Amino acid sequence: MTPARFGRYVTASKATAAAVALLIVALRVVYEFGITAADTPVWAATALLMAPVVVLSAAFIAFGIVFRPIHHPPPAALRVRGDAFVVPGSPILLGRLTMGWALFGTVFLESDGTVSPTVRLGINAGAALVIAGAALPLLRGPRIVVSPAGLSIRAGGRRKLGWDDLVRVPTSPLPLTVRGPKLALSIRRPGREEPGWLLVPLDLLAVEPVFLGSVVEHYVEHPERRPAIGTPEEYARLTGTG
Repeated sequence: MTPARFGRYVTASKATAAAVALLIVALRVVYEFGITAADTPVWAATALLMAPVVVLSAAFIAFGIVFRPIHHPPPAALRVRGDAFVVPGSPILLGRLTMGWALFGTVFLESDGTVSPTVRLGINAGAALVIAGAALPLLRGPRIVVSPAGLSIRAGGRRKLGWDDLVRVPTSPLPLTVRGPKLALSIRRPGREEPGWLLVPLDLLAVEPVFLGSVVEHYVEHPERRPAIGTPEEYARLTGTG
């Protein structure tokens, strides 16, 4: 899979998740504020009530099918940004999280006429904030940026590491049991000769763990190659596709 195709998959997944989330919110708003018991048949009200759940369920299934090629990305799948290589969040997992979060936020919408207008406004404003938070997985979700300066990590926390902070991974095995896919980084520890371990969880990232580990290790061992990180030419050289 080429970086361009990989990038199109990621962009399409974000756009689709955002569109589905907006549709779900619109359906819930119409039901909550546009349906009256006196003017709406029971079947229509029931259909509109169930519509967001049906849409969400269909979208969950469709995401698993359409974006399956990047659920478990092939080796060498990276986004080439020009100034860095980017490991994006998993489009399937983050898309589903966004859509589900949007539906969850609509649960707090309030249209009961017996509630005072001020209280109702406050409740709905709070619901709007919760709904708006559904964009966070798409805008500020997990990712790893490999740049000439080092690593910018947003997975299992946030951390920036310069290349001088990293050392070659020892040949000895990790001194603990590792569960789930992780990027094992060997980092310098001030005042100690032995390096420490930093384990970065990769569960929510669209990357093949062994490939990412080999990329990081390559630039730890070859500082002369770091200025070219992020260019199409360097990607081709790195993956042997040039």
